[in-house]
Amino acid sequence: MKLELRIAGVVLAVGTTLSAAQSIAEPPDAIYTHGNMHTLDPDRPRAEAMAVRHGIIVAVGSNEEIKRLRGVDTQVISLHGRTVLPGLIDAHGHMAGLGSYGLGLLDLSAVTDFDQLVQVVADKVATVKPGEWILGGRWDHESWPNKRLPSHERLSAVSPNNPVWLRRVDGHAGLANAAAMHAAGVNRDTPVPPGGDILRGPTGEPTGIFVDNATSLISRHAVGGSSRPEALILKAQEMCLAVGLTGVHDAGISPSEAEVYRRLEAEGKLKIHVYAMIAAEYAVDYYADHSPYVGKRFTLRACKIVADGAMGSRGAWMLEPYADRSVDDAGKPYVGLAVTDPRRIEEISRASLDAGFQVCTHAIGDRANHEVLNIYERVLPPATRAEKRFRIEHAQLVNPSDIPRFAELGVIPSMQPTHATTDMRWAEARVGKRRLAGAYAWARFLQTGSRIAGGSDFPVESHNPFYGLYAAITRMDQSGKPPGGWLPDQRMTRTEALRAFTIDAAYAAFEEDRKGSLTPGKLADFIVIDRDIMTCDLADIPQTRVYRTVIAGETVFE
Repeated sequence: MKLELRIAGVVLAVGTTLSAAQSIAEPPDAIYTHGNMHTLDPDRPRAEAMAVRHGIIVAVGSNEEIKRLRGVDTQVISLHGRTVLPGLIDAHGHMAGLGSYGLGLLDLSAVTDFDQLVQVVADKVATVKPGEWILGGRWDHESWPNKRLPSHERLSAVSPNNPVWLRRVDGHAGLANAAAMHAAGVNRDTPVPPGGDILRGPTGEPTGIFVDNATSLISRHAVGGSSRPEALILKAQEMCLAVGLTGVHDAGISPSEAEVYRRLEAEGKLKIHVYAMIAAEYAVDYYADHSPYVGKRFTLRACKIVADGAMGSRGAWMLEPYADRSVDDAGKPYVGLAVTDPRRIEEISRASLDAGFQVCTHAIGDRANHEVLNIYERVLPPATRAEKRFRIEHAQLVNPSDIPRFAELGVIPSMQPTHATTDMRWAEARVGKRRLAGAYAWARFLQTGSRIAGGSDFPVESHNPFYGLYAAITRMDQSGKPPGGWLPDQRMTRTEALRAFTIDAAYAAFEEDRKGSLTPGKLADFIVIDRDIMTCDLADIPQTRVYRTVIAGETVFE
């Protein structure tokens, strides 16, 4: 740290002119020349070259300026005119979940209907032993022709001797076969846990669909997945570096995962920056023995709470009933699920504040967002609200009157642009046209003074950040639909989108002084890509390829 501060102090004094650059005390380890650099530094937004020493950017400027800093041992790397961006940061992902699919968990994202899902499971049954659990996920009934949630009978018929548990794409619902329900002791008399739902057929028997807190009825009995946490994290790291991510905010980890991260960091195996949130169920006990931790590659100084479910599985908590499910099975108005009692959210928020941990609360429905904002307003001291940088993860449907409250309370909306282009297929059916005024309302948040932290929620969506940038800028799917974008007045500009995945994501982790722009004194986190996403045809952005990913001056992918 002393070295970084010393170098930062030098470069802050030097500026970018040739005479000033000559005042750098020591020659750089490496200089990168002939680049098309978008720095996101307002003092010098464009540059051709950059000098790096001990993992820190020491100068940014023209080719001529930076070449004059070269020493005898300085490595000179020509970028041949390629585009350079600050390292991209995904402000909401799940590393172990991504790694599990990378290492072979049954991935059903490509199935086009329930028939195909059943066939994929039947094929898997042929490769496993009787009694062995079959686990998978990422199926999405909204992409199927009939758009209906499935029932287990046909699935159970092809897997009578293997319990099957398949998570829906949003992670907030799952499909169990008869063998899985039997192994879990679930039947028609099983009570619905608070904050959950068990869907039942006409006779009262479970259909196999379990939502939010009810998913634990099955998942706690599921056995499988031989990969160790280290392998999952390292596989996810490999996948993220290849698409230009230099940082990830891992949303909801266990204490044992935290120890794995710290061990990988100590062993030099953790290359990507990880800003982690301890899952709420562990948080209060964790604080008794742990203070916020800030390392070179791993940081744990936040907590992740879940307020409600997801709109796709109708678990998001709403102010008004769902348009396409106005009443529940008992005939009462159906407004979704409060997954965590608001009183408990407030207790954990206060404990986190006292322990020095940031609070990041999953809230998707307008009622969940409203309740969490109310809790934050009660918990946060008015004089220090902005300093605490409490977050709401997702903020997908917010009552328009609540949107200005984010900036007023210093609350950061951590949002995932690809959710909008996935959910636009059915969002109006869920909530009606009127409530869409607060749906994925990026422009409204920005206009009221919020800084949006951009992410993907991988593996719910792809971990490729260029998909997120494209969605933020266009609000279209990758086939160009709908023309002009869905609710196009809420599009971000290219610069706003890039900020969401760089400097504003860094801000959401208290790291804007070290990451997020190509500025002297910051870590040399940057990527080299095959096209200029700030000027190319919009349709070309998702096809962006990464040539090089550099973290703290080290090339970690090429």
